Amino acid sequence: MADMETVNVLVATGEIPEGTPADQLGELVAVKAVPAKFVVDDAISDVGDLGSELSTVSLTAGEQLTSARFADVEDLRAQGEFPIPDGAANLHQLTIDLPNPQALGGSIAPGDTVGLFSTFELSPPTGWVEGPDGELLWNPDAARTNDPNTSGSEDEKGSEDGGSSATNESITYTDLVLDKALVVRVEGGYIATTSEDEEDARAQDTIHVTLALEPQDAAMVIQSMQTGSVWLTLSPEGADEADIDAVIPAAPARVAGVVE
Repeated sequence: MADMETVNVLVATGEIPEGTPADQLGELVAVKAVPAKFVVDDAISDVGDLGSELSTVSLTAGEQLTSARFADVEDLRAQGEFPIPDGAANLHQLTIDLPNPQALGGSIAPGDTVGLFSTFELSPPTGWVEGPDGELLWNPDAARTNDPNTSGSEDEKGSEDGGSSATNESITYTDLVLDKALVVRVEGGYIATTSEDEEDARAQDTIHVTLALEPQDAAMVIQSMQTGSVWLTLSPEGADEADIDAVIPAAPARVAGVVE
């Protein structure tokens, strides 16, 4: 009669997508009494036993939940097997190649959220001239005629002794392009092995980082890669949303307006 006795196990009441956190199972599971002979190995009866683990496969209605089908998120990230969350499944995936130091030294893994900073250089638009001390000054005459060689007033362009002229020097500025972008795949980064007999794999000189992005954000990242240099920072999901002013060295406020 032992096989006829029932055991309480967790059973899926609907489809459970891969990557679902245990604490979000909610009404997707229910405890049911199942005859002992039909209980699968490693079956669990309490969601609390899973802690903060994620489902590593998709489950269909009626399936019993087992500990083998869930794993700790840190273990998955270390193995490069982070399942893409539902909210990111339909986003564009974009891979960027970055030198090791610009990708957190390779200590980056799927599931991380990152900030993406970019440094650009651009030539000042017509109307800006270089003053006697190398500062940028606004020359309304040059702007009006669209001629960078047009002379402005002595106050605007500095004295003739200062050697003022239309500047061809570029303006360098750094700004936060995106914050909390989700990393879904990493190639060439640092990998922590699970075996004591194996040495941790070192990060390569070039890291391939794949981000899940909205189309407009993907366009911004591509433009940043094409026209400037990109740096990633670790920006945890729970951290406050970053809001910074663009950093523009040795440029007047009016130049900042032009850049924005």
